[in-house]
Amino acid sequence: MSHLNRGIIVFLIFLGLSWTVHREVGKLRHEHRVRSMLLVIQEGLQRYHVDQEKYIPRATLTGSELIRVLLDFEFLAEVPLNPWTGQAWALDNEEPDHLRYQTDPHFETYALQALVPDSDEILLEIDSVHHLSLE
Repeated sequence: MSHLNRGIIVFLIFLGLSWTVHREVGKLRHEHRVRSMLLVIQEGLQRYHVDQEKYIPRATLTGSELIRVLLDFEFLAEVPLNPWTGQAWALDNEEPDHLRYQTDPHFETYALQALVPDSDEILLEIDSVHHLSLE
């Protein structure tokens, strides 16, 4: 095998490894953005709970609906960044919304779920029973 062929093979291996590392770093960055967003929303939800002495009584809300409620009650200081778009969360339900809020008012529990786009698979979850924190 010539030096040129070996060099090409080494270059292709390096290129493949670089692409794999780049993709994994991108996934980790996205997960960090989702975690940060969930913690901001959880803090607003906890403020709502302390003030109202209950969780938001609707059984299910989209991320846009939940953020709108928390902003209306002034439990969020500003519109959080949507980790899927990198922009401030659009509250018009026009963009993909991969955040779900669910509550059971009888048991006074809630769940915040960040979903994998285009599926019902849960990427990250915070709830008041099993997943109290993302840490």
